[in-house]
Amino acid sequence: MRIPPTSINARATPITPENKSTAVTIATWLLTVTFIIMFLSREAIKFVVLRKFQVDDLLILLATVSACGLSATTLILASDGLGVIEPLTIRRADVFMKGYYASDFLYISSVCFAKLSLLAFFYGVNIKRGHRRLVQGLGALIIAWTIGSLVTVAFQCGLPRPWEMLTLHCYNSGVFWIVYCIIDMTTDVSIIMLAVNLVAYLQVKFSRKVTVVACFAPRIFVIGAALARLVYLYPISPHTNPTFNLWVPVVCTQIQVCLSISTACIPYMKPFFEGVEAGVWRVDDLRRRGLTPSGLYGYGSSGGYRKARSKDREAYSMDSTLGSSLNKRTPDVSPRIDTPTPLSPLTP
Repeated sequence: MRIPPTSINARATPITPENKSTAVTIATWLLTVTFIIMFLSREAIKFVVLRKFQVDDLLILLATVSACGLSATTLILASDGLGVIEPLTIRRADVFMKGYYASDFLYISSVCFAKLSLLAFFYGVNIKRGHRRLVQGLGALIIAWTIGSLVTVAFQCGLPRPWEMLTLHCYNSGVFWIVYCIIDMTTDVSIIMLAVNLVAYLQVKFSRKVTVVACFAPRIFVIGAALARLVYLYPISPHTNPTFNLWVPVVCTQIQVCLSISTACIPYMKPFFEGVEAGVWRVDDLRRRGLTPSGLYGYGSSGGYRKARSKDREAYSMDSTLGSSLNKRTPDVSPRIDTPTPLSPLTP
């Protein structure tokens, strides 16, 4: 099939002060490849270690699928004039408004699923009932706020064409994005604090606790990307050539989504498993054996307290014995066993 010369010229368009579409395309591809690699690495490592598909895997998969849809939408917008200063035709305006309208849904969904995947992880490894309730409360807040945000975005302009953001029939979206960004950053800070709280109850060395916290600390960069997106997005209005000026907020959106998914995958990298294998995954093993991890910290009914403590001590003893046998080399020579004195007919 013969490719029209106009397509070749469009793909080879250099980055100029009047044309940033190529920059948007390059950034989108690089960021998309990055979070896909992080997602695949996460799933491969977790499958090797646990060999099962859990709720957090489903949530991070949904986040990645939404992010891929966002990237595809951004590439379509870039190929149709996003970041280009030129006369806006009716066809280009219609494509731009519909694409940007869809990208808002995909952006909010991807950020939500990435956060919920981390909360699902916290819920699975937290052994205190109070901590698990905190995780449930934060998850409920994120879900409720996401649903409210999606409804708000869905009706940002007058019906029956709610995607026509370039008209004057829309509410002040800048105020909405300010509120959204504040709650978004607050939930990210809460996730980091949950990680610190988790580390406080791990029975591991201090150096490994630092490693675990370091796995969640990059969420700070997600907060920075969200703030940068808001700073560039807020001043833009239908009167300020949005098809060109929106190229920076669009790239910031891609960066935030990439960081959100990537940082949600970092805790499943090898250093994290080395840091918590002695504490966190033991709790999961206790649950699979039908034991109550809360008994380790004095929670549960008073009648079954002693029984739970004895079972948990036995389980921990088995775990420590198994761990030492796996981490230490088995001696080549069997331990010496004293031979009993042989009996003979002359023995009195």
